[in-house]
Amino acid sequence: MNSSGPPATPVSFRLAAGWGLGSLPMSAMFNAVSLLLLTFLIEHVGIAAITAGLLIMVSKIYDAVTDPLMGVLTDRTKSRWGRRRPYLMLGGVLAGASFIMLFTVPSFSSQSVLMIYVLAALILNATAYTVFNVPYLTMPAEMTDNYHERTTLMSYRVSAIAGGQLLSSVLGPVIIAYYGGGLFGHSVMSIVVGIAIIAICAICFWTTHDARFTAHVADHDFSFKEQLKTALDNKPFFLLLMVKFTQLFGFSIFIAALPLLFTRILDVSYAYLGTYYLFQAGAVIASQPMWVALSRRYGKAACYYMTSTIFAAASLSWVLGTADDPNWFILARATATGVGAGGLLLIGQSLLPDTIEYDFRRTGLRREGIFAGVYTTVEKFSFAFGPAVLGFLLGTYGWVEAQGGQQMEQSAQALKAIDVAMVVPTVTLVISCLFLSRYSLSESKLAETTVVTKST
Repeated sequence: MNSSGPPATPVSFRLAAGWGLGSLPMSAMFNAVSLLLLTFLIEHVGIAAITAGLLIMVSKIYDAVTDPLMGVLTDRTKSRWGRRRPYLMLGGVLAGASFIMLFTVPSFSSQSVLMIYVLAALILNATAYTVFNVPYLTMPAEMTDNYHERTTLMSYRVSAIAGGQLLSSVLGPVIIAYYGGGLFGHSVMSIVVGIAIIAICAICFWTTHDARFTAHVADHDFSFKEQLKTALDNKPFFLLLMVKFTQLFGFSIFIAALPLLFTRILDVSYAYLGTYYLFQAGAVIASQPMWVALSRRYGKAACYYMTSTIFAAASLSWVLGTADDPNWFILARATATGVGAGGLLLIGQSLLPDTIEYDFRRTGLRREGIFAGVYTTVEKFSFAFGPAVLGFLLGTYGWVEAQGGQQMEQSAQALKAIDVAMVVPTVTLVISCLFLSRYSLSESKLAETTVVTKST
């Protein structure tokens, strides 16, 4: 064990902020892909909505399948930098390069070749995200053993996630609009954001050089399949997976539909998305101290119910959105959505290291990578099916893809698909709350769980 202090010692501000910063580039990439890519493919590249949704789904399923494998790899890695940190730099370089590929699409004479290129870029991007994110998510379970310290640590991550939204969802649309939109505007945006992704990942790698980590543990006798089964036998962890899947499935549809909502229903410029996300991301960051304090006072589950209610109400309000909505009303929704999203992200993330610690106490096995891999697998599946479902909705309601790089007029029937997309998050959040009601891993229960010493 490389220890920067006793297990219960609070993580230093520099280390917490440095680790949390790693979420910024991945959030920038993830949010840009989730927010802009489907619209980019159908409104500018000219791929049919259903086909574009399926391409994204295929890449996410591939991404999900590789996550547990990455978890095993990072658990078994030996290096002087620990089991996790070497992948932060590698994943960052791959992420920046693949992001540029996604939004810099060459002109192809064949539609089949175009789809092969897009799918290849998606696969590379998914690989990069896995290489960085699985090792990254395992680090908090090793950095501190304190139940509430993990929540504080995760607040830095959630703030960085909001920072990533600012980079991609605020600056991104502004850059796209400034450079004339279309294929060229998206290409310039991808180069700016791609370079930033690589640079910030390098900073995260450097600032976590003294993070406490568990040295390589000798391989035990369980096969990967048996390890995975044992991980899923951890009831709190299994319930957390169900909470995250239902929550993020609704999120993914909501996020992917926002550009269409703004440009087709609210009738505002593409750059206005940047203003919206400026308010939303600002609310995510500003709400973190409040959610940390409420979590300590009322518990994580109670906070999740509160924040779900706020987000659901905000998303439902878009069903009534029209081109006549005043700016203050749009930005008020953005702020409410940010407050709700900030709590949902914080609570969901802070529960993960708790369930990992619970597994270690029950089994004596250090399998942080396995849990992080399975956790991110569920995240990827939720974001795989979300765009696919939205693409199916758009196609079913008669959405017409771009022709020759030009957007097409849409019927009133086609626009109804956007209203349906705004309702989905409320339904999925209700289901996630039902799963969380069965989650019972409180601070006291975790403390009472005896640490088992297991031979390897």
